[in-house]
Amino acid sequence: MIRHWLTRLLGFPTSQTAQAAAGSLAPSGPDDPYVLPRSRQEQDRLDLQHFALRQLLGTHFLAPVQHPQAILDVGSGTGIWLREAARRWRQARLIALDKDLSLLRSPLPPRCQSIQADLLSGLPFPDASFDYVHQRLLAAAIPLTAWPGVLADLLRVTRPGGWLELVEATNEVFHEGPRHAQVRTWFEALAARRGLHMAAPLQLPDWLRSLGLDPVVRHCQAPLAGKAHGAPLFRQDLLASLESVAPALASVNQVPLSQVKETLAALPAEWEHHGTHCGLLAVWGCKP
Repeated sequence: MIRHWLTRLLGFPTSQTAQAAAGSLAPSGPDDPYVLPRSRQEQDRLDLQHFALRQLLGTHFLAPVQHPQAILDVGSGTGIWLREAARRWRQARLIALDKDLSLLRSPLPPRCQSIQADLLSGLPFPDASFDYVHQRLLAAAIPLTAWPGVLADLLRVTRPGGWLELVEATNEVFHEGPRHAQVRTWFEALAARRGLHMAAPLQLPDWLRSLGLDPVVRHCQAPLAGKAHGAPLFRQDLLASLESVAPALASVNQVPLSQVKETLAALPAEWEHHGTHCGLLAVWGCKP
């Protein structure tokens, strides 16, 4: 299965024309903080991202969860992580939750259920409902001011002795070139329009400690250069996500779209030249 996806995704066109051909599954409205499109191309990018994280982190499951009976995947996207969890824990009941289920690939395996709900409006579950609560890469969907309440709600639905696990990209860049710095500035301006702050995940450990958790914290660097640790997948993942929002980057920053596209096209060579890496933070802990 991995070979199938890598063959398909690494050769997948990322131009604006290809995105249009891929077709939109559900448009993102102006009040939706999620800045990326909901399209078939986005489905494929998210699945590629799943394999990139596996190569970097060495596992799909960081928390030492034992025999969970109920698992919640928040912001489930295509549902690919949930499928991995269903194969590992065959006795568990699993729920995929997302504000918009249009990216979810169906059908789901047995014992899995999808629920459409907005995380920012509160999780629709009783207290202490799950043994394992998983969430990853939602910094582009959760406004800065909403993070403390979101974390409190994730812990609320986690059972005592259960595990909460989060994996997030940060705004840290190592060995950054001038083009990447420019694109990062453009993207942060776009995110700020929706109340997003890409450095917010760096506060996750402190926020969780304030809620009574003693989290394990793992800082990682996702490579954009070379071939090791998922670098080719991370390159394709980041470039595809940036190309998908190129018109918005141009509009918000009042620069010609042609300039944005030329800058994005030059990024892979710059990444290789500088040996660029992007920050990633993994945090997990057991609820007392």
